[in-house]
This record gives sequence, C-alpha cells and structure tokens, in this order.
Amino acid sequence: MRAAATGDAGPSLNPSGISLLRSYTAEGAYQYGSRDSTHDVHVSLVDSTSGFNLGGALAYTFHTAANQTGHLGGASLSFPLGDVVFLGGTAKYLHFATETNGTTDTKKGFTFDAGLTFRPVQFLALAAVGYNLTNPGISSAPQAVGGGVSLSLVPGLLLLLDSVLERVTGDPTRSNAYSIMGGGEYLARTLAARLGGGRDGLNKNGYLSGGLSFVSGVGALDISLRQDVSGDRKGTFVGASGRLFVPSP
Repeated sequence: MRAAATGDAGPSLNPSGISLLRSYTAEGAYQYGSRDSTHDVHVSLVDSTSGFNLGGALAYTFHTAANQTGHLGGASLSFPLGDVVFLGGTAKYLHFATETNGTTDTKKGFTFDAGLTFRPVQFLALAAVGYNLTNPGISSAPQAVGGGVSLSLVPGLLLLLDSVLERVTGDPTRSNAYSIMGGGEYLARTLAARLGGGRDGLNKNGYLSGGLSFVSGVGALDISLRQDVSGDRKGTFVGASGRLFVPSP
C-alpha cells in the first residue's frame, strides 16, 4: 500500500499518501503473530480535510513479544504539490526493552520517516519511502527504504506491488533483508476483499495473505490473515481493526 497509503496506511507505510484522499479517520487495530508470540495494539487519528488538502496524523503502537516490549509514537504531515506530487514525513519516538539471559537492554530515541508519492495520472501512482532514517539500531525498527506501485484501471479494483530493503547495524540477521509483496483489493459498496502474497526477506519465508472489510457510511470493520507457506520458521498472523469516519467540519 505504499503507493496508495491513505488513512492509517499513511503514518504506517508512507506519510505522503495521507493527502491522496480527503478524509478524517480514527482507527484502532490489533494483530497477533504466532512465530514470536507477538501482540501489537495500534491507534491512529488521520485528517486530510484542510482547504489545501494538507494532511496530518497521530499514531501509537504498543508491541510485545516473547522477550521484548516496545512503544512507538509518531506524528505525520503530508504536503500535496498540486495533484501530481505528494510529500510527507513522520517524526517518531521509540522505546524498546529486550530481555536476554536475565538482562534487560533498553533502547530509545527519536527518528523519522520521509515519503514521496508521484501520481502522473489518476489510475497510476509510484512511491518511495525511507524509514527510521537516523538508524536507531533497534531490531524492531530497522533502517529501511521501500517503494511501491498502485494501478487502478477498473473502478473499485486496485492492484499493488511493493518492495522493502532493511538493515540493522550490528545485526547480521537483519542486514540487507529484501522483501517483495503484491496483491489486489476490490471495493464494492459495503464490502472490500483483498488477496496477496510475497516473500519476507528477514525470515526467508513465502506467504499468502487476505482480508475483508465491512464498510458503512460511518465506519468499517477489517479482518486479515497472513500465513507463511514456505521457510523454516512458519508463522500465522491475524489482525482486526475498526475505523470511524469522522464528518468534516
């Protein structure tokens, strides 16, 4: 979704995408991952209803795993340059505590993401994003660069292709990990369906994913599933989220 990062996908994937769509959305989400017994709770507020289509967002994520607890808070801004070029950035504060052999290692600090979306025509968008650009050295927040393409030639149908290259200094398991993923979304009046897959460069796993959204005029309920289908440490990830569409003033 890096080239179509509207709503909560903006602060999560590409802050420049917030201005692609005029909306005011509050969202809460939860995800569980079986591989490392991860639990993630995420909340956000995204607003792109200003007169010049400037966008902003506040987001917070609480993360736990078998030996780690983390907090990530961020504030995003997006700036449209006409209808073709969109710029954005996210300032973030990270606080992660990892326990190893009875010793707790705490890492914290500020970092930022920066993104660009280029939409030469309404049905095509290209994106480039940099993550954690100050390189905080935290395994759960790796320094990374990503890109994406979105294509919508048929009303309601969106096709997507993304890739990410990430690294953590001093951690050979997360050095130059390259991931690629793609999929599609079809939106009807009250129901959206998604199907995709890819390769996780960190765990060297191939996976399939899917999801459904039940949409009304005031909000939406989303459910999702990702299942690893290859690799040595297969995992299952399930998630659910609720979105509230706030009326524009």
